[in-house]
Amino acid sequence: MKVDIHDIPAEGLHLEITENGNELQTTAGKVDFLILSPVSANLTLLKSDEEVFVRGNMASILRFRCARCLKEFDHKISSNIDIVYSMAPEHGIKEKELSQQEVDTNHLKDNEIDINAVLFEQLSLDIPLQPVCRIDCKGLCPKCGSDLNQGKCGCLATEQIDPRFAKLNELKLSKK
Repeated sequence: MKVDIHDIPAEGLHLEITENGNELQTTAGKVDFLILSPVSANLTLLKSDEEVFVRGNMASILRFRCARCLKEFDHKISSNIDIVYSMAPEHGIKEKELSQQEVDTNHLKDNEIDINAVLFEQLSLDIPLQPVCRIDCKGLCPKCGSDLNQGKCGCLATEQIDPRFAKLNELKLSKK
């Protein structure tokens, strides 16, 4: 869904959106998560002389693969959206230090805002860096690959110490 900035009235434009997760997924290309439920969002677009403000909230359910045990799990994402678009043209590329306000501002290349891109961008920003199915997930055994959440594996309990680090076992930590 695209919104032409000239169609935004002075009092603002309120959008209640329910986008199909598959459609957003297709738009995004290859990513490490699956959008399960429709993405629902309540957005308000406000326009000033040189800027367009997109504010609101969104929610969806995503499917991840656990970084520890590799099982798939579902995770609910709910977040606020607060984006500023500048309608002022960018002047030539020159090197300069950006202020915090300039870092938080996007520049419009044409007169449209792609709402699907806004939603997908927000989903991407809200996903965890290392998604885990649960906080206490024990993961997989590094030797045999057994799921340690199911119980202990059949590997020997003796831990092999890398000979390069064996000397470190002789160190004693002093208490202060």
